Amino acid sequence: MHHSMVYLMMNISQVRIYPFETASLGGHTLAYADITIDSCLVLKGLRVVEGAGGGLFVAFPTQRGRHGRYYDLVVPLNAATREYIRTTVIDAFKQWTPANSTRE
Repeated sequence: MHHSMVYLMMNISQVRIYPFETASLGGHTLAYADITIDSCLVLKGLRVVEGAGGGLFVAFPTQRGRHGRYYDLVVPLNAATREYIRTTVIDAFKQWTPANSTRE
């Protein structure tokens, strides 16, 4: 039996935003986010972070290992997947953020 090697991109079926403003502490994390993929897998611990230029990006979960080094726990394998997760989480964060917010 011949199997086609066509893989459909995952679908993020839900995003939960947990506000976690750290600016007063000198941090750049604005919120945590959990995403549900294909209604069957939850990925927890993504962070919405304000970059040096004021733009928003999504940091993937890491774990601190020996000698204080951080290791990635979740790694998108291509740019399209990384961008899909980033835009979906950022859009959800912007919907949560009050309209009078000055953040872009």
